[in-house]
Amino acid sequence: MESTTVPLTKRIIGLALAAVFIVGSCLIPGSEAISHQGIMALGLLLALASMWATSALPIGAIALFVVIMLPLLGIVDSVSQAFSGFAGSPLFFIIAVFSLPVIMGKTKWGVRLMAKLLNWTGSDSRKLVLGFMIATTLVSTVMSDVPTTVLFLGFALTILKAAGAEPGKSNLGKDLMIAVPVAAVTGGVATPAGSSFNVVAMQILQQTTGQTISFFDWMIVGLPIAIVMTPICWFFITKIIKPEPITDACLQGIRDEAAASTKVSAYDVKALLMIVLLVVLWILGNWIPVLNVTVVALVGLTVMFLPGIDLLTWGEFQKSVPWGIVLMCGTIFTIGGVVQATGGAEFLANLFMGSGVTSLGFFASIAILMALVYILHTICPIGAAILAIFIPIFITLCAGFGVSAAVPTISLAIVVAGNVLLPVNPTVMLTYGEGYYTFGDMFKTGIVPAVVLIALITFWVPFIVGVMGI
Repeated sequence: MESTTVPLTKRIIGLALAAVFIVGSCLIPGSEAISHQGIMALGLLLALASMWATSALPIGAIALFVVIMLPLLGIVDSVSQAFSGFAGSPLFFIIAVFSLPVIMGKTKWGVRLMAKLLNWTGSDSRKLVLGFMIATTLVSTVMSDVPTTVLFLGFALTILKAAGAEPGKSNLGKDLMIAVPVAAVTGGVATPAGSSFNVVAMQILQQTTGQTISFFDWMIVGLPIAIVMTPICWFFITKIIKPEPITDACLQGIRDEAAASTKVSAYDVKALLMIVLLVVLWILGNWIPVLNVTVVALVGLTVMFLPGIDLLTWGEFQKSVPWGIVLMCGTIFTIGGVVQATGGAEFLANLFMGSGVTSLGFFASIAILMALVYILHTICPIGAAILAIFIPIFITLCAGFGVSAAVPTISLAIVVAGNVLLPVNPTVMLTYGEGYYTFGDMFKTGIVPAVVLIALITFWVPFIVGVMGI
């Protein structure tokens, strides 16, 4: 959200908090527990979080400010170190995958997919919601949450308009508007390509430990969670807010559009082949090291511009990339590494370990900590900053239990991406703005799925990571 849409008072509070954190950290001397540079790095990270939480400035401007403060405050030795996070391959992966929603949006595959689902659901409104969730989850495994939500939001609004569903009154409208973003974030946990948070988490892991997680390994861990969570979320959404019946005539518009799109164009074929090929190559990268996820994404992006392929123009690609998000990710990569290098992560981990939480045992500790992060992200949806703060801490905590660093990395990425309690993160806000449901509506439908998600993370992720030896 850009700062111009936020009340001036909130923006000023954010800037004031940032100033307090920065100045305060500069005045606190170092100790045996943490260096002065480590204190300043944590202060700058808190300043970053406060500005993002209050939208004090556009996210790109906040990112650049924080990066340049690193050498100015003496936290790093040079400007090149401050921009080190922008040189990592994960950032280019994030940039490249934003091409996929563009080429899919230019095809008729989305309309055809919805038509097939409607043939299955008929006029059963609960099955209709399930159909939307399955389709959204499926697409979101290889497309970022926001463009996937935008795509299926359009389809949902078409049906709601045909059904005469009024915002604030229609239970079907409430269900669909909640179900679409929930399914998008659920599908986003399945693969690294499903959410930029996944890539941020992987890069922080690599910076902290040197360890990497392949596309295939992530999918083995994340896909079952998406498969389990989609029907669970659907069950509670449609049981707690029971949708009104819908007539078959309301669905005819999409069927008519699909019927008019029976001829598959050459562009449709090329776009589908490109996406399937990218996914196959990403999976093969588990055994063929040269097929790194970023290499595959960048080669695929280049191929889209080739004569005879022409899936994308450079202008379309430039418009598709949210450059503020790119700057944010680069900054997180940088400051996450700085907090680790200056001892800030180890200091915070020691505070957690000294709190007595770890005496409860691994599973109880991880459940409590993941629940706390989930609640924190619900109130303060600054996922990238939360990952930068907590992944190094949780890696240290898990090391004490002899647990792989992949466990907290994947778990925290899922917690941050899979938030379904309140419409405060950018993905869910897309449908909340349509006025169909309230904060209370979403909270009621999301509380049990949230508990189930934390339980899945606590038991499934350590188990499967251990079995696979990641």
